[in-house]
Amino acid sequence: MAEINKIPDFEALGKEILKDAESYAAVTGLNFFKASFEDQGFTDTHFEAWQSRKNDYQPDRAILISSSALMNSLQILERGNLKIKFGTYSPYAGIHNSGGTITVPVTAKSRKFFWFMWYLTGIGMYKALAITKKDAVTVHIPKRQFIGESQILMNQLDEWILNRIVERFKQI
Repeated sequence: MAEINKIPDFEALGKEILKDAESYAAVTGLNFFKASFEDQGFTDTHFEAWQSRKNDYQPDRAILISSSALMNSLQILERGNLKIKFGTYSPYAGIHNSGGTITVPVTAKSRKFFWFMWYLTGIGMYKALAITKKDAVTVHIPKRQFIGESQILMNQLDEWILNRIVERFKQI
């Protein structure tokens, strides 16, 4: 005889949905942040394109993508207890994400590199750096955010969770 009015295990159902949501959020979040490199900008409440490079000697190359090392360094740093922390251990990620000013020392080794690059490319900036009398140069890095709080991402996750809950309740 079939049971009538069997009460579903809502606690188990909730735990399963939360586990699925954490997995979905991890994959979706990582893909969302990596898409910033493809889109050449970041989306919070709206899309904000990155500032173009000054003295762009490689106009066909995407901004922040030379070897894809920065994009590929994005990862999940922490995961658990309904919390996911995305980030990177790349030493230069923070200055690109937030922007700012850095001071770069000019050493004998860097001067050799600048001479090499000037002979290779003919770009005057390299020659100027090779012959400078300065011990260090100050460089302004514009903000080109690729990771951070995003209302659009949170809305996508909220919508997915709501659809998952509705879908699961329809199966009961």
